[in-house]
Parts: sequence; structure tokens; C-alpha cells
Amino acid sequence: MTPTEPIKKKGGRPPSETKRDQQMTVCLTKLEKLAIKRRAEKAGLNLSDYGRQMVLAGKAQVRLSPAENAVLNQVTKLGNNLNQIAHKAHADGIRSIALEAQRLLRQLSEILDKSAEP
Repeated sequence: MTPTEPIKKKGGRPPSETKRDQQMTVCLTKLEKLAIKRRAEKAGLNLSDYGRQMVLAGKAQVRLSPAENAVLNQVTKLGNNLNQIAHKAHADGIRSIALEAQRLLRQLSEILDKSAEP
């Protein structure tokens, strides 16, 4: 490499510190394997991750759906706004933030109502 060539950064996710190099074999019937595979898909996990979580914890951590993720992001943004309002209230007094707080409460109520709909 010459000094005039730009240094290429290695992209992607950094490698995990935990290497999973040990295997464990489990004998199943076709029906059992199909049932486990469906449960893993429903949880949004691959078969290895699902099996590992079930064996170690007795339950699998289900991934959020895109819709649930969107609702969570909206609520997080509102929480950030609420934190800013609290800082302003401490600095300027509670009356200075009354209208903004009411607006945020209405937005939060709308988001929660929409997410509760089937």
C-alpha cells in the first residue's frame, strides 16, 4: 500500500467475543421438528437461537414486529420531548410548559389508542 492510497475501513458488524463452537445433537421426530421450527419462525428467530434460548432460559425472547417497533420508536421520541420539557420547567417554571405538556399527552394517547386497535 502506498501513502497516497486511502485506508479502507473494515465494514460490517464487529465479530462477537463469544464463539459458539460446541454442538449438541437432539433427536426429534419430523412432527416435533416442524413444531419447533414454526415456533422459532413465529418468534422471529432462527432454529439455533430459538433452541438455545429455550434450553437456557425456558422461554424465547420474541422479536418485535415492525409495527411494534414503530410504536416503540414514537413513544421513545415523546419521552425525549418530555425530558426536555422537564428541564425547561425546572429552569423557567411550570407554567411555561403547560401547553407543550398537554400536546405531548394528546400525542401519546393517540399512539397508544392506535397500537391497542386489532
